[in-house]
Amino acid sequence: METDLQVISFEQLEHKERDGREELLYQSMRSLGPSYWSGVRATEGGLYGAFHFHQGPKGEQGESRASFLLGEQGLLLAVLEDAGGLFWQDANGQAGSPAMEGGLEKLFEGILGRGQQKTEKMEQYLIDMEREIVSGKISRDRNRNIFECKRTLTVWKNDYGKFLNIIQGINELEEKKKDGQVLAEESACFFRVYENKLKRLTEETQFLYEELVHIREALDAALSYEQNRIMKVFTTVTTVFMPLSLIAGWYGMNFAGMPELQWKYGYAFAGGLSVLVILVCIWFFKKKKLF
Repeated sequence: METDLQVISFEQLEHKERDGREELLYQSMRSLGPSYWSGVRATEGGLYGAFHFHQGPKGEQGESRASFLLGEQGLLLAVLEDAGGLFWQDANGQAGSPAMEGGLEKLFEGILGRGQQKTEKMEQYLIDMEREIVSGKISRDRNRNIFECKRTLTVWKNDYGKFLNIIQGINELEEKKKDGQVLAEESACFFRVYENKLKRLTEETQFLYEELVHIREALDAALSYEQNRIMKVFTTVTTVFMPLSLIAGWYGMNFAGMPELQWKYGYAFAGGLSVLVILVCIWFFKKKKLF
């Protein structure tokens, strides 16, 4: 039996005269609520599922959401929302109906292609961020940038993880059926191949998420080093001038037994002594390589 992949908007599905397969998909969508549920389950007419992807770098540009019915006649895909243009229709707004294998390839390659582009851009962004941190270029917005990347990667992980679970669910349900499989062998092969590709994409996303943790640790280490460097300067300055405080305290007590107080060169002597103490302290710190 010839199978195809048909894409139709939910509005068209709701208002058109539906055949048996379309009616089953419509009723499944009404009962399971694809706006809140994603996954796959077996129905009397095949396999019903729903999935969604957030659009935009941070998922702020809406969603692409759809439900599908996979049966012996092919894949019927009902689009609820397509903010990112993930699904396709012809110029008249009618659903496209490519062959099953070609339609699956177009759908999956579109999802994987966008995912790969996003992960590559994110990877390069994280590399540049790590390079700046290592080189000491720490901006005030770096923590906020890391938080935004974490939020973005969390959205990607959830989207691709749920879609991978759907593909795995389809393959598992097909394997459990001893006879009367929904998918033809060639179509089933497509799902197995793209399951592996989706696994690699989710692994790349997880790797970026873990890499972000390392970057955060590198940022904390860089900030700690900068704080220690500043405190080292303050400590050195305080230590160098601490003997001067002691000298000032001695002379401030104005004891009668301090003849240099009455000496005409007493002021110059105290100044020279202070300079000498500072020079000795600086020499000592340099010798010990404390600065």
